[in-house]
Amino acid sequence: MDRSVKIGTRGSQLALWQANVVKEELEDRFPDIEFEIVIIKTKGDKILDVPLSKIGDKGLFTKELEIAMFEGEIDMAVHSLKDLPTRFPEGVELGAVLKRGEVRDAVISLNGKKLSDLTAEDIIATSSLRRKAQLLRINSQFQIVEIRGNVNTRIRKMEEGYCTAMVIAGAGLQRLGMDRYITELIDPESVIPACSQGAIAIEIKEGDATIAQLVGSIDDRDTRLATDAERAFLRSLEGGCQIPVGSHTRLSDGTFEITGFISSIDGTEMIRESAAGSEEQATEIAISLANRLLDHGGREILQAIRLEDPFAPKAGAPLTGKVLISTRPIETGDTLPDLLRSQGATVVAFPMIAIHPADLSVAEMSRLDSLGSYDWLFFTSRQGVVHFFRALIERTGGSQLPTGIRLAVVGSGTAAELEYYGYSADFVASEHNSEAMAEEFLAHYIESFQLLLALGNLADDTLAQRLGNRHATSRITVYETRAVASADPGVVRRIEEGNYDLLLFTSPSTFHNFVTFVDTERCRELKMASIGKTTTHAIREAGFTPLLTASMSNAEGLKEAILRYYQQ
Repeated sequence: MDRSVKIGTRGSQLALWQANVVKEELEDRFPDIEFEIVIIKTKGDKILDVPLSKIGDKGLFTKELEIAMFEGEIDMAVHSLKDLPTRFPEGVELGAVLKRGEVRDAVISLNGKKLSDLTAEDIIATSSLRRKAQLLRINSQFQIVEIRGNVNTRIRKMEEGYCTAMVIAGAGLQRLGMDRYITELIDPESVIPACSQGAIAIEIKEGDATIAQLVGSIDDRDTRLATDAERAFLRSLEGGCQIPVGSHTRLSDGTFEITGFISSIDGTEMIRESAAGSEEQATEIAISLANRLLDHGGREILQAIRLEDPFAPKAGAPLTGKVLISTRPIETGDTLPDLLRSQGATVVAFPMIAIHPADLSVAEMSRLDSLGSYDWLFFTSRQGVVHFFRALIERTGGSQLPTGIRLAVVGSGTAAELEYYGYSADFVASEHNSEAMAEEFLAHYIESFQLLLALGNLADDTLAQRLGNRHATSRITVYETRAVASADPGVVRRIEEGNYDLLLFTSPSTFHNFVTFVDTERCRELKMASIGKTTTHAIREAGFTPLLTASMSNAEGLKEAILRYYQQ
């Protein structure tokens, strides 16, 4: 080929591990072709503080990778097969499935307990309704709590007292070299795994014969046969990873066996059966088993689970009928629109800025190369985290930070973004501005450090100046905030005519660019909501006054401020 083949993946450590396995296997077979890994951020990765069962799962971890394929950014996408919807969108297909890893779920516990040792006194964390239902089936007195984030984050939360045990996929722990944490790999007879658990999938565009030939060379026949059947089972139930269903398959001497179940969320109702036959008929056997489960009571169980739509606002939602115009950039995983819609609001997108990776100078690239010389790495925004790691991965091929470096962030949202890459913040500033962050850090740490600040182009020198009185500081500008080139004329007209309830500003730049598109002289009034003090200051300097300012400078804080405003 006259170009490199681009392998798309999520940016977590586990996803990168899987993508690198695919890259290595392809390089072994095609040494004359250059393969390159490209990271794409997905909605599921960015919503770390909401239970999966509340935000849906159809394509949650895959959609943006598919869009990147259609737009030519990548040639293939690597996924955990269990994350892929059972029906592909038009234009893409399953190109290959690698040899399967561990299919079983694993127990991790602080005190070495196995599943049979756990009692009602233990707090067991899991992100899966499938696991929750089966655990409650084993012991209805179990205390089950939701947990999100990557493996490192979950283990840290357990060590900090969030829970006493966890049940997660064993394959992920093994692939990250974290077998030492496993107390027990659970027998599938006790807890049936998720459909396709432990398998790595490669998604490709339909009709791309060249890429199909490449990935077809690493397709594992037995894994493909078994997982095709498991996905057919799941598809027949119209289930996803947030419906309590699962299956376990075995292949032996030409015989295919499958055990599947459907359960209520609390585990009180469960239909479980098995079937077997020739491996040539594996898919048909799996579909037949699914239909039998439905006919034996499973259909009623699933209908009861699906009666409540977690996305729909409840009757009498406090923001029903309100039209809110959001000026923040359109980003994958932005929780603000969904938070407001869940309260009944109509949210109109009117982005005033766009975020772009910055071109690093020679000096900044040198700072990336010498990260081990710094004691602390500072982030003042989620975008700083995203684009720092983008730059690091492009520069080094991975997201690994030096062992000794510590991490400082502003706010829980930035901390959550950091956790996506497998790291926990050592210092979280409570105030959402540079001056307060510096003062809080200086109050905690008296000794002198080498600091690296990962910032955007609009960030001033306040943080560096304040910290520089005691510490040696360096800066790396990892992203740029740019004004959008155009604005929706229909929304401009709506604003100028006053046909809305609130304008939402989430940074000074969203406001500054807004006034270049909207003739404020023609507006009867500007009904504005601000995400925090810094944004409010910019608005007031221009001669305007927002109706409300959030006390917490994040999406949740802005939502709460809007609710309080309308409840007055």
